[in-house]
Amino acid sequence: MARDAASVKYYSEWRDDFPGIDKAKVGEGLDGIERVDNYEDYLDNSDLIVSPDTMTGPLVEFLKKHDYPVAGPGRAEWLENNRWDAKKFQKDSGLPIQESNRVVGISALRNFLKDKKNYYIKIDKYRAVMESFKHTDATNTEQELDAIAVKLGPFKEDIVFVVEEFLEGEEPGLDGISWEGDLLYPCQIGYEAKGVGVIERTYNTANELPEPAKQVNAGLSKAFKKDKFRFFFSSEFKLGKDRNPFVIDNTIRLAAPGTSSIQYEIIKNYTAVMHGLATGVKVNPIITDKYGIAIAGESPVAEKRYLNVSFPKEMRQWIKLRHAVKRGKDYFATPGLPSVVTVIALGNTIDETLNTLEARTKEVKASSLNFAVDDLRKLKDSINKAKAYGLSPF
Repeated sequence: MARDAASVKYYSEWRDDFPGIDKAKVGEGLDGIERVDNYEDYLDNSDLIVSPDTMTGPLVEFLKKHDYPVAGPGRAEWLENNRWDAKKFQKDSGLPIQESNRVVGISALRNFLKDKKNYYIKIDKYRAVMESFKHTDATNTEQELDAIAVKLGPFKEDIVFVVEEFLEGEEPGLDGISWEGDLLYPCQIGYEAKGVGVIERTYNTANELPEPAKQVNAGLSKAFKKDKFRFFFSSEFKLGKDRNPFVIDNTIRLAAPGTSSIQYEIIKNYTAVMHGLATGVKVNPIITDKYGIAIAGESPVAEKRYLNVSFPKEMRQWIKLRHAVKRGKDYFATPGLPSVVTVIALGNTIDETLNTLEARTKEVKASSLNFAVDDLRKLKDSINKAKAYGLSPF
């Protein structure tokens, strides 16, 4: 957007009872944008307002109601934030679901899991408490539950857990843009290695899109139509030998860090598409590359302190900094997340694109930074297995 627009203001939430400088400075100094302390000061003079993440649904709907040109998840964010409601919706809309259980409180969860194996444990909204994790057996899960109980404190018996049967198979995801239930083409399907990266493949028409992905979109489109959702989404599903796509995670936002980083560059008219989503003018994305691949550079150091990250100036388009500032000529990841930077590459074959990506990672320097390229290459095995389950071509 900074390349396309005359002026871009950037805001991310920092206001707190005891505000700190780290969050208040994210985005400061980055080329082409201006970090601002209060987004409210700029709403009335904006041609385009974008809220890329969840937790701002009521704000987005308020701005829409008052005719502001805003693009964001809006009320449809419940599909991500309220997992049990989303699970019930999947069943009602004809999507297959695995055994799923609603369990209230840590004591009930311990009791439920004590004689069970191979389930996934999830909660709504509060990702700072825990990320979804696999329960193999009661012994291995005990300490995990102890830690969750400590984090929840007096609310440990109030939290709703969603406990899902673990399914065998591969985990592709449908990544695209919905226009009130209509999937805009081209769209993509991606395979992700958690904390490593993602390989995305472009599909230009509905006829080209594999049947399992069509089935997922058909189910979700019922909610998107009802909520008048016009934005980016990603829906991860489990696909096995029975060829039924079991939706396991909805991302009703720009999916960070990998998928959205690819979308910024693979969609040639990105700003026009986003402006159309905000103003009610349908603009189909222009995508000419068959594949987009992203890899995350991670550092445990960046969780605790600023980390200097350097790369050749000419590579800036392919380097997406997740939470950074620029001071002079130097880029720094701000403290708080191990995920520091995402490197992307576009191409017409997977191997060609992977090779370009690996070469680019070698140009990114920091005192502590890891790119797990070999783990990303292993996604080719998942891609080949899923082809046998009906997700072809890829």
